This record gives sequence, structure tokens and C-alpha cells, in this order.
Amino acid sequence: MNPRELMRAAMRRQETERIPTMPQICHDVALRIYAEEDGRDWIEGMKRCLEEPSTVFDYVIRLVEDVQCDGLRLFVQPDPLKLQRSGDELIVLDPKTGERTGKIDLHGGGHPVLDRPAPPLETRDDARKILDRSVAELTDEAMEVLRRTRARIPHLFAAGAPGGMTLGRYSELRGREQTYVDLYERPDFVRAVLDMQVEAAIRRAEKLLPVGFDAFYIGDPSASASLISPSHFEKFCLGPFRKFCDHFKKHDILIYLHICGNSRPILEMMADTGVHVIEPLDPLGGVSVADAKRRVGHRVALMGGLNTLTLSRGAPEEVQAEAIQKCREGGPYGYVLAAGDMVPPDTSLANLRALVEVATKSLWK
Repeated sequence: MNPRELMRAAMRRQETERIPTMPQICHDVALRIYAEEDGRDWIEGMKRCLEEPSTVFDYVIRLVEDVQCDGLRLFVQPDPLKLQRSGDELIVLDPKTGERTGKIDLHGGGHPVLDRPAPPLETRDDARKILDRSVAELTDEAMEVLRRTRARIPHLFAAGAPGGMTLGRYSELRGREQTYVDLYERPDFVRAVLDMQVEAAIRRAEKLLPVGFDAFYIGDPSASASLISPSHFEKFCLGPFRKFCDHFKKHDILIYLHICGNSRPILEMMADTGVHVIEPLDPLGGVSVADAKRRVGHRVALMGGLNTLTLSRGAPEEVQAEAIQKCREGGPYGYVLAAGDMVPPDTSLANLRALVEVATKSLWK
């Protein structure tokens, strides 16, 4: 089996010759690892990625091939930004006037933080217009960039993301604090907007299908039991996730669900959504790979579980020892070795290689 075949089989809980690994690498990790080698600091590298978004794929593919893991995620990239560096900050400028509009959150994935955020939506019509625009943003040109990128790595497993469909996306439209108030004061409005969100996610995913992805990555950290009760997850999140999965049953595409933080009280409901895989099994949220394997491992594959603090701060030997433990808890089949959330940006190349080698060399046996 090549890496792509290995990942697909593991996510279907089929017997495989080894445990695969997909550490959920983002470009900010690669920027820091390769900064000195590239002759620029990582902030300058981030500036380049935001001004020339296609370079994000170059960084991610470079690191994935360097550590020899089995899969990666390829996200639709936003439009280029006009930026100005000021010390250790990247200032966002209006492309027409050159005036400041915000700054980049350099420690939160490189997203713009606007000085004057858009006011929260108030009506269902407002929500529909915003979500329709999010579908229109997936242009033929953007899909062609993804297709060309996918064609560069035909042997690797690749996942795409259609966008949020539950409370995380809703909080972008209404504000985080107001979101949790709405759960009690405007539950019908919340459900109506969530229904529009999942319809938009389905339409976006339909556009992504021709790219040749092996899986769709869906999820929502705001749906964690660290933030909402299991009953709220059942009332507001289970339905949209299930609707999305039901829609794509007729397609040959896998779906994996990411809910970081404390997902322990909702593992069974996560499996009830109809996804093939649940992740990232965050130990910092109290989740155990062994417990998840016992409770839902007969229904869905599992991915993740390695403590992100070990990955970012531990020695390679510590990463290797923990990865061996996770493989023994999750394996031998239906498990993908990965971190308990996104790989932290300050993770060293040596630690990433230590994680991957436990799977590729079957060091856990």
C-alpha cells in the first residue's frame, strides 16, 4: 500500500500493514522550521504566504515530504492581503487607500484581526447573504489551484475542508459571547442559521469533490464539552453534522470530525454523526485514546491523542515514547497516529520525525 491507500484503509477500519500517520501540519510550523534555511525569519515568511497565498501549499508539502508522513490537509486559500511589517507585527492595509484596517494574529494561525469588525448579523436574510457569498468565493480559479496542488502529491492522502457548519461558524456571524446567549434566548434562530450553514457547507463541498480529495475535514472546537453541555451538542450540533454526512454517503469520500478540547462526554454522539473518523482525542481535554477505542472504536476509526505539549516542549525520546503508547492503545487497525490537536507552531523538526517514525517503522510493536 502507498501512503494514500494506507490512510484510506485505516479510516475504514480495515486491516493494514502498519499504522499510518497524519500529524495535522499547518504552514506556520513549516515557516518556523525552515526560516533560517530560507534566509528570512518566520514573520517574513508569514508575510509572503499572506501576500502570495499559494506559497502556503509549498511550505506544507515541503514539510510533509521531509518528515515522510502519510497525509495532509489542503485548504482553500483566501485572497492576497496587502501588508506592512512593523517590528514583529504585520499590519493589514486597505489595498486601495493604503490605510490600516487591522493586524495579523501571528500566534493564532496568521488570520487578520480587523480594527473595526463587521457588526453581528441580526436576521436570517443577513445570514443567507453572507453564506451565499462564502459559496461564491470558491471560484473555478481557486478550484484549479487546488487541483494542481493535489496533482503534485498523488501518492499522499489529502483532505479538504468545506468550512464550518455549527457553533464556530455561527460565532463568526454573531460574536462568541452572543452565540452562547442565543442558545438560551433565540434557539430557533440558532437552528435556522445552522441549517443554512450546513447547506452552504454542502454546496462548498460539492465544489471541492472534483479536486480529488480523499476526505473532508469537518469540525468545530466550539462544540467541545469544554464550552457547551452534551445536551447542547445534541440539540444544535449533531443534526448539522449528520445532515452533511448523510448527503455524501453516495460519494466515495471519507469524512473525519475534529472536536478538540474535552470531547470525552460526546464520543458516542460524534460517532452517531455518520463520520468515518473522530479526532483529535485531545489529552489536554481529558480524552484518552484507550477509552475512545473501548467506547466507539468498533464504529469509527480514531486519529490523534499525542499531547501537543510533549510535541512542542518535550525531547524526541519523549515524543517517541508517547507515540508508542498511543499506537498500542489505538492500534493495530482503525487508528491514525497524530497529535491531540494541530501541531504547535514551535514544534521542532526532530520531534515531528520522532512521531512519524513510530508509525512508519512500526516502533510500537
